[in-house]
Amino acid sequence: MTIKRKTTRTKKEKPKIKRTSRKITKNQSDSVTKRDNKSDPFKKGDFCYYIDVNNKIRFAEVRSAHALEETGEYFYQLVDQHEFRFLTAHHDHCADDKAELKGIKRK
Repeated sequence: MTIKRKTTRTKKEKPKIKRTSRKITKNQSDSVTKRDNKSDPFKKGDFCYYIDVNNKIRFAEVRSAHALEETGEYFYQLVDQHEFRFLTAHHDHCADDKAELKGIKRK
């Protein structure tokens, strides 16, 4: 007859992943393009602040700028610098400074 031995399970430890901060750093805020005329469109490669769908101020890089032919309004394809997601934003929802977007909400 065989004897059953009681053994304890060894617990596997998960590797610890460093969390990255989602705050905008000083280097990123310094790289924001300051435009003289606020009605001028952003160019490819510029950095700007924008309002996301949840009305939070985020930081992104402009991939391309497009003008709507009928009205002449500008739209931008952006890449969020924290989540690295592609999105589209209207010119009214983008700004050079966080203070310009305070109190503004998307419809």
